[in-house]
Amino acid sequence: MSNLTQRAGKGGAAAEAMLEEKRKGLQQYKDDDGHFSLVRNFRLADLITIMNGVCGTLSIMSAARYLILSSNLPSPPSKEAYKWLYFALILPMAGFGFDALDGKVARWRGGGSLLGQEMDSLADLVSFGVAPATLAFTLGMRTHLDIVCLLLFVSGGLARLARFNATVALLPADSSGKSKYFEGLPIPSSLFLTASMAGCVRQGFFALGKHADLPLGVVRLWGEGLEGHGDGDVHLTAIVFALWAAAMVSKTLRIPKL
Repeated sequence: MSNLTQRAGKGGAAAEAMLEEKRKGLQQYKDDDGHFSLVRNFRLADLITIMNGVCGTLSIMSAARYLILSSNLPSPPSKEAYKWLYFALILPMAGFGFDALDGKVARWRGGGSLLGQEMDSLADLVSFGVAPATLAFTLGMRTHLDIVCLLLFVSGGLARLARFNATVALLPADSSGKSKYFEGLPIPSSLFLTASMAGCVRQGFFALGKHADLPLGVVRLWGEGLEGHGDGDVHLTAIVFALWAAAMVSKTLRIPKL
């Protein structure tokens, strides 16, 4: 038992030393009062992290472009519209590539910064939280309850990232200071949802404006609104997003790090 305690103590000491080193790096930003000091103090890993956020933002914009090109058309969306849709679906996956690369570059360059850690979480929220929710809305999850589910998904991702940043130093760590497991599903796991949406689009689901074409169908919980669409309708695919949110904020679900 004493050996386990010693290893835990060493891991905690390594994590504290790493945190102190990051604090020193952050002080450089504070002490530099020159023009564009933030940009000049960026590390290579920080620039890669920004590209993750850029991918997520471009995904949202591409989804909006798809909606513009396919709106008010009696015929199916054009090839041009689908090109933007597929581009929007691929971009979060490209963002994951940058997300994985920035960590490797940070370790190669001797460790990341506290600023980089915050930037990483913000970029993840855009690429793996807001972008998938936007894509789901674009593809037809638009009832009142669908939107509630998507908001829960984004809020769960936001809360999970905030908890990680606040408690990462307290999680059990190895000798290098790296946490041994994730508490709750990490937000990049939403790529499974994005990939599933891409696969369903490829199979002909998500036809614009046709609720019945969404996988798993729709359930009416109450009421009936205009044109037969109930105010209490919810697509089962939207419920998957809500369940994903619950898994992300779970404290008892522990995912070992590879």
